Amino acid sequence: MKPKEKLKEIFSNKRPIDVAIEINGFTGYKTTLIDDLTDDEVVKLLSIYVPTDKTVEEENNDLKNQLLKNGWVSKILKLAEETGIKEPNDFHKFNNWMYVSSVFKKHLNAHSIEELQKVFLQLQGVKSNNAKSAKKPMTKAWWEKSTKNINLN
Repeated sequence: MKPKEKLKEIFSNKRPIDVAIEINGFTGYKTTLIDDLTDDEVVKLLSIYVPTDKTVEEENNDLKNQLLKNGWVSKILKLAEETGIKEPNDFHKFNNWMYVSSVFKKHLNAHSIEELQKVFLQLQGVKSNNAKSAKKPMTKAWWEKSTKNINLN
């Protein structure tokens, strides 16, 4: 059975106006007819109504990737707190930094594992630059380092 025919079968119990509204919204107001949909749009719409069952291996790989991603996210957040980009219990400053100064200019959860590794490398660079800058007197990094090292007997 062709994908368009399968889509027509799925929508056969709905009113035509409801089908037209749904297709119109899905295609970004391009068309209201199933026959005018591109093959890619038909496949995407079918995947919404008829989700494919994942095999055990695919589910296992997804879980592994999620664990790896969570590990990289936690490493990034820890390093961001150490460098002062993220403050404890406050993500506002960190989110702004991610959108403005990070390599990919998007929020942390939208990154792939490879992108997270590059963001981690960027944060390590920030940390090493701060360490070099802390050796020069009267810089911001020098002040932050000295306030951490104050001994208040």
